[in-house]
Amino acid sequence: MYPYGYIPMHSRLRALGDARIGALVQGWTCDATEKARRLVDLVTVSVLLDAGAGPTWSYTGEDKTTLLASEGLAAASMDMFLKGMFSSDPAMPFRVNSLALQHLTQEALGGGLQVSPKNHLVGFEGRVQLLQKLGHAMEANPDIFGTEVQRPGNMIDYIMSKSSNGTVDIEHVWYCCADGLASIWPVQANGILTGDVWQHHLLANDVAAGDLVPFHKLTQWLTYSLIDVLQHSLHLKTTGAEKLTCLAEYRNGGLFVDTGVLTLKDSQWLNAEVNVGTELVVEWRALTVVLADKVADELRKRMGKTADTLSLSQVLEGGTWRAGRELAKKARPDGTPPLRIRSDGMVF
Repeated sequence: MYPYGYIPMHSRLRALGDARIGALVQGWTCDATEKARRLVDLVTVSVLLDAGAGPTWSYTGEDKTTLLASEGLAAASMDMFLKGMFSSDPAMPFRVNSLALQHLTQEALGGGLQVSPKNHLVGFEGRVQLLQKLGHAMEANPDIFGTEVQRPGNMIDYIMSKSSNGTVDIEHVWYCCADGLASIWPVQANGILTGDVWQHHLLANDVAAGDLVPFHKLTQWLTYSLIDVLQHSLHLKTTGAEKLTCLAEYRNGGLFVDTGVLTLKDSQWLNAEVNVGTELVVEWRALTVVLADKVADELRKRMGKTADTLSLSQVLEGGTWRAGRELAKKARPDGTPPLRIRSDGMVF
């Protein structure tokens, strides 16, 4: 259903597991549109749960297999979804709806993620808050999430209403993810900015908000995932997806530090734990976005490909993200990134 090498890592379906997703979808006795809604329900909560887990957290599934990091969070989110944790209607377990998310407790989510003093998950409280806020955001945007039962999967209906001749422009998918979920992101310390947008003083000029650097890592990841569902479940092509960027996260960015492409002006930063909003991290992430584009361009030249035949998301999945992860494991026993980030579970 989802051939290896095609689906980008930035689609949460890839991380959830091709075979397991395929078997799950085939077992649902509903039409293609409802299957797509359920997949979007699943990938939405999975994306919002999948900031960096930290070096010590793990998840053990019912088959007794223990998984770490992104794979563990993917397995946990799917298991909780299948158990109906995100649905307020026991008769409709394979669904995520606003009422269930609003009443989601730390105890319930912590149990599902197997969080304990001995199994610490970085930014756990932030993940709980994101899901709770998602419930409120959906009720505040019935045009996107539905008027009767608000659920992430209803984004499918909104997007399909904007499609024509089997295609839909990326702006409609982006509207769902960026505008529809805007209120779930916390207000930053400056009391003005929200979400994955940061400031850098060297960019300050006479242009309003000229010093802002937007990344929208989780929002873009969700957007990539929706594109995947639209194409493979509904055969609806998204145009304009090239406007999306590299996900500015620590695996893609770590690659450039661990290979020496980027070096710190002050090496003492390697011994510090830094907040995601520091200008050092903003620079690192911004350079990651630029350098990933350059890697993609060079790979296309060497392989005789175009942006259509070798997309940025494919370069990231098979290249920078995967290589960054492998190099981190070789460079540091716990596989952590070269810079230690203080995470709240809402960005990385």
